[in-house]
Amino acid sequence: MALRAPKWHVHAACRNADREVDWIDAESGSKAAADCKEICRLCPVRLTCAITALTTDESYGVWGGMDLADREALGHAEVQTAA
Repeated sequence: MALRAPKWHVHAACRNADREVDWIDAESGSKAAADCKEICRLCPVRLTCAITALTTDESYGVWGGMDLADREALGHAEVQTAA
């Protein structure tokens, strides 16, 4: 059985972005990550994308305008707030 992309993917700005942008392998702090984040900036499903990455504990790429370091920092901030 093939996996289907969530319905929100059809509205994602990255769907029509330059295929040269490497969303999956964009390392935190790299030019590739900055390029991805710029495309995410005005994306209509940015929040949904970010929530997806945070709830599924994505360990690679740029999601919802956040690279891995951003997501880890947010998770760390949540732990600090809860303490």
